[in-house]
Amino acid sequence: MIFHTRTLSGTLTIESIDGAAFVSVACSNVDGICTVLGNIPFKGVNSSPITLSEGQGINLSAITPSSPLDGITITLIAGSVDILVGF
Repeated sequence: MIFHTRTLSGTLTIESIDGAAFVSVACSNVDGICTVLGNIPFKGVNSSPITLSEGQGINLSAITPSSPLDGITITLIAGSVDILVGF
């Protein structure tokens, strides 16, 4: 697996065409806040953004390389948020 790392600025959208198998989001302990949003309804309810605050994070991974991550939007709200994407 190879990785892309960066500090988030603005919005990062991950689509299947990108081929990402893994994404990790880590909010700074001091001031990091972001939202994570999916793009598919579940049981008739649309996705809504979840907020990750200072010191929180999330890891998402694909089950197989032939089915990469899709429909994930990560948006910086405040401070510093680090992103790691694996392929």
